[in-house]
Amino acid sequence: MNDPSETYNYPEEVVFQIERDKLEDYYLAADYINQSDADIVCLQHEFGIFYGDAGDYIFATLSGINKPVVTTMHTVIRDPKPEYRASTEKLIEYSEKLVVMSHTAVEVLKNVYKVLEDKIEIIFHGMPEYPFNNCEKYKKILNLKGFPVILTFGLLNQNKGVENILDALPDIVDKYPDLVYLVLGATHPMIKKIHGEAYRQYLENKVLELGLENNVMFHAKFVEKEELCNYILAGDIYASPYLSREQIVSGALTYAIGMGKAIVSTPYWYAWEMLSENRGLLVDFGDTDGFKKSLLYLIENPEECNNMRKNAYNFGRKMTWKNVGEEYNKIFRKALKNFNTYPGIQNRFNLPSESPA
Repeated sequence: MNDPSETYNYPEEVVFQIERDKLEDYYLAADYINQSDADIVCLQHEFGIFYGDAGDYIFATLSGINKPVVTTMHTVIRDPKPEYRASTEKLIEYSEKLVVMSHTAVEVLKNVYKVLEDKIEIIFHGMPEYPFNNCEKYKKILNLKGFPVILTFGLLNQNKGVENILDALPDIVDKYPDLVYLVLGATHPMIKKIHGEAYRQYLENKVLELGLENNVMFHAKFVEKEELCNYILAGDIYASPYLSREQIVSGALTYAIGMGKAIVSTPYWYAWEMLSENRGLLVDFGDTDGFKKSLLYLIENPEECNNMRKNAYNFGRKMTWKNVGEEYNKIFRKALKNFNTYPGIQNRFNLPSESPA
């Protein structure tokens, strides 16, 4: 899925490309898929990936595909605007199965969009397998000095809430002057296109105002998977101060859980569910004092902190790619069987029906 202003150096696995704002490409994608030897289509859906009203260009593809579609929904909106409701309802109609990554998303689909439970499957967000480690080895690899190292990572945008961590730090730094807060990640390309680096500049100015220039580092770059994992493993604490309660999934939080990090987060839906049962600490949105107390608690209670880390790590074994891949395989087989068994499904595409097996 290409932004028209960007160029991409794809590996050979990529066999077809869509210009994001070119409707004809979406139709051509359906033709390509139908002529391919693929049995099933796995759509990773996020409204902002696709062009049109609430990303509705994707329906030019879905309406033409004559193979079963399994859709993973990265956003599920509880109080949608009309165009987002319409887009979600069409997505549900075209999908043989819907995959979500939290129980909260299941409830929203059932209660807001009236989706039948047997159409919905939960598969956790995937992550690589790593042993439970202490941080020092990875601090040396990255030449990171300081304790504690607090990490926030991912594409930078105003929803990250980094300013709330910054505001919490001065009193902590007074007690722990070697503290390092590392904000890792390039600015989100769509944000950068519209607003430039305004948010990053705002954060950098705040660092100076708070006298934290010796404690806060910005690595404004996109890092490949291995380097990213090294950074996560090097961090003593992962901070997730996101501002949007309705965030239904977070790859960054998933990685932090699965790598056994001590975690402080706002209670957005995904964090509220994933950090239950003493797998992390939750702080209300905008509660600077809450962040300060939670960070100090983790720093000053190493035994409790380590227990939380182990709880998170053990839970994270469900999220490893091997287990996630096995779950997807099961769902693909179910979807394929349903598609080939029930004539009504094919009639949606004007296909010849088969007798039930």
